[in-house]
Amino acid sequence: MTPATIGDPGPSAAWAATGLEVLGPRDFSPETLDRPGLYVVCFAAEWCPVTRRFMPRYLRLQVPSTARLAIADITDLESPLWDAFRIRITPSIIVFRDGKPDLRVDGRRFFGIGQAELDRLQHTLGGA
Repeated sequence: MTPATIGDPGPSAAWAATGLEVLGPRDFSPETLDRPGLYVVCFAAEWCPVTRRFMPRYLRLQVPSTARLAIADITDLESPLWDAFRIRITPSIIVFRDGKPDLRVDGRRFFGIGQAELDRLQHTLGGA
């Protein structure tokens, strides 16, 4: 996780409490994640009640041991990540392989991401 600097509030307390790596704009280059390996990233806004209800299910997502779960904090409506990844609904999940988007699951308005969609994602990734 990138340390916070002056003018950067750092990860929100809600996301930091998950124990997951919390990513911000500095962790991304245009349309890529600046991390090697397999990352399953939930784009999440703290103010979104659907995202807050979804987070416990995301934390239980079974992924291969080589994968890392992370949260892209887009609580700030001015975050460049909204446009860079064309996020329209939170939560949305993007799987990155060596920094490149590989798979995407977008939430549905007022509903979010359902268990069937999470099950398909888990199966595709080869999780338990």
